Amino acid sequence: MRRALRAFLSLTAEACRDGLRRRFAFVAGAVLLLGLGATESCTTLEIGAVSVNDRTLDPQTVAGFLAPFLFAVQALLVVVMAGVLASDHLARPLEEGSALLWLARPVDRAIFAAARLGGALGVALGAGLILLAGTAGMLVVRQGLAIGPALLAMLGTALSCVVVAALAMAASLRLGRTAVLLLVVVGVPLIAAANSWALASMLIDPQAEVGGISGVLLRFGPPLGFGIFGPVSVWNPYVQEAHAGPALLRLGLWAFGAFGLIWLCFRRMELGAGHSD
Repeated sequence: MRRALRAFLSLTAEACRDGLRRRFAFVAGAVLLLGLGATESCTTLEIGAVSVNDRTLDPQTVAGFLAPFLFAVQALLVVVMAGVLASDHLARPLEEGSALLWLARPVDRAIFAAARLGGALGVALGAGLILLAGTAGMLVVRQGLAIGPALLAMLGTALSCVVVAALAMAASLRLGRTAVLLLVVVGVPLIAAANSWALASMLIDPQAEVGGISGVLLRFGPPLGFGIFGPVSVWNPYVQEAHAGPALLRLGLWAFGAFGLIWLCFRRMELGAGHSD
């Protein structure tokens, strides 16, 4: 057990370094700067008067509508980053052959896969923590919003990152990187938008039936929008409460199942047989 833990920690550290050595680290840095810059601009609304049709709006009301959207968009960027980084973090060393050197030591396949996933998440969540903590801090200090919803949304973001990264990593063992990137870049916003639409409908009318693609994703898909947008929606003065617990629990179950899918695909994979786009 102790030997397996040491191997996992060593492989995870190497996977983190691998992620930071790639050009993706510069992309993550650019996202951080742009995201914090956008928050800096938006949170200065309280300094001046905001008016619509010659009517001055209360800055607290403006913040209540703007803050959930701002925080949720930045959180989704972090989730997409996690999926993009994980899209080849396991498949690439398999194709290059470097994974075979580790597995020959021997290292269990589950430990190797978990370490590669942990490395990808370490880079993405590290950048996400800086971005979302900075955004939450500015919103709380400048706009007077509660910190609790931001903390719950950050937990939902972390679980969403695990789900998306694990699914992307599992898909990369069967599909080319271009296909996986397309699934991440298109799938994450689609699911989040469908969840957010369903959440808005439920907040307006708790008895409303959600149909169409929103209803399908609500019932069977990972609740990415609920886990992120749900907690911070209470910043809106017209929202009384939004129960985030069930969404976070479902995200946890999805994370567990997604890693199980990686293990199953990796276990059945013939080593040395890579794939390409």
